[in-house]
Amino acid sequence: MTLPSLIQNNKNKEVEARLKKIYSVMNQAVLLSELDNGPKEYWDCRLSSKNFVEKYFFPYIRNAVQKTFTGYGGGNIALYFLDGSILISKTSGSCSYDFFFYPNGKNFTQNRFTTQDEDDNWTTDRPDSGITFFAFRFAPNSDYGWEDKFHKKKGFEPYKWKMTSNTVEATKSEPASCTKNSSNRGYCTALIQLNNWEIPEDYPIKVK
Repeated sequence: MTLPSLIQNNKNKEVEARLKKIYSVMNQAVLLSELDNGPKEYWDCRLSSKNFVEKYFFPYIRNAVQKTFTGYGGGNIALYFLDGSILISKTSGSCSYDFFFYPNGKNFTQNRFTTQDEDDNWTTDRPDSGITFFAFRFAPNSDYGWEDKFHKKKGFEPYKWKMTSNTVEATKSEPASCTKNSSNRGYCTALIQLNNWEIPEDYPIKVK
């Protein structure tokens, strides 16, 4: 194995381990929160992302520090973990919250997390998705119907908004396809989960 291949392989292992860890940490927080706040399907989804995380998640997560910033979708809250990873949440609307996980927090910059078009309007393009950060979604009481069928009544899950089926093939289709030239690779987290939380050999881009 060449040195660049060895370095990339080690990076892949680090990302895989931290994806599995955040998935476990957040779903454990959901279970603990339900003991105090009742079933997740009935949590107050009228709250802003910041207030929602502070009420239902943060008290049940160890070793994390909160910070806020303003970007696409308004105010965002970020949880900084001791291992150097960062989890960012934003309100997505209609009882849903999107989360963006940076296995290596050094890769996080606000200008790359949210982008603007030529008229300085915020866009949903996220060129680093699936590379430096990975999308999750929490929408157990979502009003989006079939579009959110893989999140309703579920916990903290990989982003699967509008996926037609929970399959590898579906992760390669719009609107958030995990493909090399996609402008928003939200389904890359789902692709890795479907591969038992391991980055597939044919993963279309290199993680950082």
